[in-house]
Amino acid sequence: DREARREWLREGLAGVQLDPREEGEIELVITLIVSYFDIVRKNLRDSVPKAIMHFMVNQAKDKVQVELLRSLYKEDLMSEVFVESPETTEQRKQCRQMVGALEKALGVLNEVRSMQE
Repeated sequence: DREARREWLREGLAGVQLDPREEGEIELVITLIVSYFDIVRKNLRDSVPKAIMHFMVNQAKDKVQVELLRSLYKEDLMSEVFVESPETTEQRKQCRQMVGALEKALGVLNEVRSMQE
């Protein structure tokens, strides 16, 4: 395959008289061109599956996201989504009681301070 490309490039020079230095330079250029095309083919061969996977993953991600949002925003689930768990309700109640007790303690401390002055 590689040799076929070299021969194809040499065919363009058929019938041209070249001295040994020019032949060496042409061989170098042909080698560089063939190497360049091999690198380009390898990069293209590597990038095609990556591009396919990229589009497949993004398409799947979008479809999953749409489906999840659709199931989340169903009317019958909306009341369930915004309901607070009993544990959270209890914690909130305890926090309010603690804030009330701390406010009373602060008031007592302020009274004691004002009495000392």
